[in-house]
Order: sequence, then structure tokens, then C-alpha cells
Amino acid sequence: MSIDISDISLANDLVFGEVMRQPENVKPLLEAVLEKEIAEIVFIEKQQDIKDGLYLHGIRLDISLADADGTQYCVEMQVGRAYDLEKRIRFYQSSIDRRTLEAAETYRKLHESYVIFICTGDYYKRGLALYKRKSIIEGAEDLLYEDGSHAYILNANFKIPNMSEPALDFLRYIHARHRKLSVDVSDSDYLTKIDQAVKDLKSDKGRVERLMTLAAKLQDERWIGRQEGLEEGIEKGAYDTKVATAKRLLERKMSLEDIADISGLTISEVKKLAEDE
Repeated sequence: MSIDISDISLANDLVFGEVMRQPENVKPLLEAVLEKEIAEIVFIEKQQDIKDGLYLHGIRLDISLADADGTQYCVEMQVGRAYDLEKRIRFYQSSIDRRTLEAAETYRKLHESYVIFICTGDYYKRGLALYKRKSIIEGAEDLLYEDGSHAYILNANFKIPNMSEPALDFLRYIHARHRKLSVDVSDSDYLTKIDQAVKDLKSDKGRVERLMTLAAKLQDERWIGRQEGLEEGIEKGAYDTKVATAKRLLERKMSLEDIADISGLTISEVKKLAEDE
């Protein structure tokens, strides 16, 4: 991921994270999208990594925050074509939940959580400004399946305005800036403030350089991660083949030394397999 100075708009995920890390910038957006007042923002991070283990898939959140009621919010900017958003949202919400429930707490202590994707394109191709997940019980559709998790997919290129007017204005702003179109924000104090924050960022050479450095670092991390994953998969496949071979030879009652020689495993690894059989 590289940043060109002409591409610095709120539609860029790094710029979005930089601007929206300020509670006074993100809180009005959340209230416009959710169409309700939310509690004071007490915690906020940008470009946060969540990973449960060295070899497990992790996520990098554009904006992760919580309010005074404990409600968790994850807000993501998605530029270009999106893939597997349903699975991504599922993974994001499970990752968020695992870090908010203490060991001795019951499941009823889980707070509400919202994962919000702001997309420059129309993910479902239905023209809606907002696609909001709703869970029901099959065969009893009047029963809502309420687990406290919420998923919102926003479409900046909408045709059907099924959101509050402030939220729609925000989407229009995202669309115009992403497409490099003119947009008048003078009627909105909020969008004027956001637009100025982006201009201030764009004019700050030091901050732009830091974003460019971060973009390059993220690009490197993703490339290295793909390479390591490929190498790990190859190594794991080779090891699994050795284990399968050793198990077949154990069934034939061959000596441990011969099995080690043929399979390529060490004597200790073969002994452990024999003990587990």
C-alpha cells in the first residue's frame, strides 16, 4: 500500500484512521450511522493489531474504540472491491469479544459490539446506502436473535438513501473525495471540520511521511506474511507426510530405527508416535 499525495482523502484507510482517532471526529459519525446518541468515547486506537497466536490469522483494525457504557466499535474504510465481508465481520467481532470478557465473567457480561464497514463501492449491488444485518429465528421470524453484535455495511455510491441525512452527507463526501469530484461542505459544520482535518494532514509534510512509511511497512508485512504462510504450509505438508509414513510403518511392526530412516523423522519423534498409538 503506497500513498500518493493526490490520493490523500478520508477514503484512504490510513488517513481515515489518523483523522477519526479523535473522539470529536468519530462520535458524530457513529451517532449519525446508528441514529442514536452514544456515551462518551473513553478508548480509541487506530491501525490496531489483534492476534491470538504467532501462527494464527490476525486483523488490523482501522479504528477500534469503546464508549463509557462499554460498547465496542470497529470502523473500517474499504476502498475498491470488497471480498468476504460477512466472514471478515464474523472474525472481527469474535476477536473483539475475546479481548473484552474477563476470565471470571459470564457471557451475559459481553457488551454490545458494532462492526461498521464504509465501502466506496456497492458490496451487494442493490443500491442501498446501508446494509444492516438482522438475525431471526427460522420458522419463527417474529423472534429476533439478539446476541448484542451488529454489522453495518455502508455504500458511498448509493442510490437508495435509507440512512439519516447526516450519514448520507458523509457518504456523499467520501464518494466525491474518492472520485476527485467537487463537493460543497459549507452547509455542514461537521464535514467542514473533517475536510479541514484532512487538509491539515495533507499540508503537514512530517505526518504525510509517517503515513507513507507506515503504508510501506504494512505492504512489507503483508508480503512477508504471505511468504511465511506459504513456507509454513509447505513445511507442515512435508511433516504430515513423514508422520503418515511413520504410522504406516509402525503398523507393520518395523523397528523404530528403520522407521526413522525411511520416514525422515527423528528417533524421538518416532518413539512419541509409537507411544501415542
